Amino acid sequence: MTSLNPGAPLNAEPAKGDPNQKAVGAGSIVATSGAVLGCAACCVVPLAFPILALGASGAVLAWFAGAHMWITGLALLIVLAAWSWLAWRTFRQGHPIARSTLIMMSLSTFMLALALMWPRVEPLLMDLVR
Repeated sequence: MTSLNPGAPLNAEPAKGDPNQKAVGAGSIVATSGAVLGCAACCVVPLAFPILALGASGAVLAWFAGAHMWITGLALLIVLAAWSWLAWRTFRQGHPIARSTLIMMSLSTFMLALALMWPRVEPLLMDLVR
């Protein structure tokens, strides 16, 4: 107990087993934990996320670079199958190919040709950049 009498010694220690002491201790632990989590969410995560995203995208790009040949081969099969299906459908039904379909298939063929030539084009482009 504390004494409010002038000249009496001030005893600020709580009584043993005081329930308020336990509540204050638990409250301070919860508040400190909340502050740590709030700081992590506010400051650490926004700084760490771009680093993680760049690392992951670099790994994905490296995988695609190694898989260039079989992905290009698969694309070649898909484009050839699409042209074949369009030709079969056109001759069977007698309807001409729609202009939008022809444009998209031509664009796909151009992109495939660029992918096939890319191993020869890339060194030239890299020399131009340097």
